[in-house]
Amino acid sequence: MKNTIIAATLAALAGSASAATISWSSTAYTTNGSVGQNLDTGLFLTTGTEFLVENVGGSAATFDGIDFTADSDLFGSAITNTFHQSGMEPSSSGRYGSSGADTISLSGLTIGQTYRIQALVFDGRGSAGITGRTVSFDGIDQGQYANGVSGVTWGDGLLVTGTFTADATDQDFTIEAFDGASSVGGQLNALLVHNTTAIPEPTSTAFVGLAGLGLLLRRRR
Repeated sequence: MKNTIIAATLAALAGSASAATISWSSTAYTTNGSVGQNLDTGLFLTTGTEFLVENVGGSAATFDGIDFTADSDLFGSAITNTFHQSGMEPSSSGRYGSSGADTISLSGLTIGQTYRIQALVFDGRGSAGITGRTVSFDGIDQGQYANGVSGVTWGDGLLVTGTFTADATDQDFTIEAFDGASSVGGQLNALLVHNTTAIPEPTSTAFVGLAGLGLLLRRRR
């Protein structure tokens, strides 16, 4: 009976353990052209092993040599709103909420491995109530993502980058956009996740293996 209670307690503690802390930073995702639907190339990072690359709110698309899969409802049922504008994917589609932070859940991670998240947050429509909006990831302000001037240019978007080392097979993070001090819910156009854990060089692996074999032989003498 005692063992059963201990096991149940440990399981409860494991289930309530907090996920890894993600280190967030951001930079402008620049555009070009008139009503600037054209994202500049070379700004997304592709080093590491691809884990998830999605065109949020849109269909499968290839941009800058990167194959984005179609929207898979990453926000779950929390965000059902999508928008589509004429122009180049993945800036021309996205999902948005209405109020409060919305959560994205990553699953199938490998514990101990390091991951890089890149999130494109972009809305260049330039309408009143959109220009000047900011976005926070896990409650940390990442700056302004809506810089459009109506009928003139879409302006720059925002590329938010997060890194973490997985301590569980699942990892959640929140996104919340603001119009001034008022929450307007989550906002996301594209998401790229790569496993950036370095793979040991074959020679290094072989050396470690030989060293281990040497120790075993010495112990048997």
